[in-house]
Amino acid sequence: MGFAVCVGNASLVSMELRWVRRSKCDDAASALPRSIPVFISTLKKDVNLEELRHLYSRCDHSCNRFSKTGGSTVDMKKLRTAISRSDVVVSVFCKSHHAVLVQENTSDKDDDDVPGFYSEEESLFPLDLGRQNKGEGSLGDMFQDVLPLTPSNGQLVGFGRAYSDYGLTASIHDLMVLPSLQRMGIGKLIVNRITRLLTSRDIYDIAALCLEHERPFFKACGFADDRMGSTTMMFTKSLEA
Repeated sequence: MGFAVCVGNASLVSMELRWVRRSKCDDAASALPRSIPVFISTLKKDVNLEELRHLYSRCDHSCNRFSKTGGSTVDMKKLRTAISRSDVVVSVFCKSHHAVLVQENTSDKDDDDVPGFYSEEESLFPLDLGRQNKGEGSLGDMFQDVLPLTPSNGQLVGFGRAYSDYGLTASIHDLMVLPSLQRMGIGKLIVNRITRLLTSRDIYDIAALCLEHERPFFKACGFADDRMGSTTMMFTKSLEA
């Protein structure tokens, strides 16, 4: 269920407020209300590398497909370049205390233990004062409750991006949702937004770069096996000088 705060062609909406709901049988996020608001943005200015780095770590998502250690290391400079050159970027935010509710009983690495940390000045777009102080204490939670949810006062809990040649093909990369907020439809919202933006440009050859266990999710989003039986292969040979 949801409603848009912008009017016009849905595929061209750059900011939208939606409501997501967890299933009745899902006890993983029992501390959450049954429904919570999320804010969807396709604006690159709403992406902050510091928050995105946290999301990579919490989702154990790696930028390096040859990595055997999960997503603990993120090359922030390369990530900054990748996002700035991506054709479609979709970010999902929720209110900070909603994200905290479902993380209180989960262990998270300390910031000093996570490689690749960059200061605010080195982020893709700096944090503003409101985002730096968001979610601090109960009074802050009460204050956040009365404010409309926006990227500036929300916490990044979902992300996805895509590359395209602006003519024939496109591919989806780095789809992530905070584990404690999965199974609420956030991932599907991201994929739907990406595909709507791409098809609005008359691009229909859209591939999703995913792991084997992610295939059922993408099939539920309308993807299927390639009719030609093709699969992704990675270049692994070391180049000789």
